[in-house]
Amino acid sequence: MSIFKKIFGRKSNAVSDPESVPDALKQLAPVFDEIGTEALGCCPENWTNAVFTITCDGRRIDYSLKNHRGEQGAATITPLLAQLAEKLYTLMASNGDRWTKAELRYDQDGDSWKFKSNFSYD
Repeated sequence: MSIFKKIFGRKSNAVSDPESVPDALKQLAPVFDEIGTEALGCCPENWTNAVFTITCDGRRIDYSLKNHRGEQGAATITPLLAQLAEKLYTLMASNGDRWTKAELRYDQDGDSWKFKSNFSYD
């Protein structure tokens, strides 16, 4: 069972009571924040969209950072971003969530960014 299903598959008052947030989510949230900050820092300033894809076959982790709007420029994956991707996979796998592909999408909305994640499993 996915860690997200464990966390969100039941009624929770996590928003109104921070103490009731599951430990797994407390560990994941800062990693997602760090990945977002680093991924957007790796992109050209003109990008209004970035998709960080992480794939794992159980032995090897691969990464890509692309723009799906056809905006000019290329992103560079830093060693820190690669390390954070590995940290995300390791943390989630240790909680029983072994995905084969994670797609972390960032879209600019005015002065802020929206985040959406999608995980694939075999």
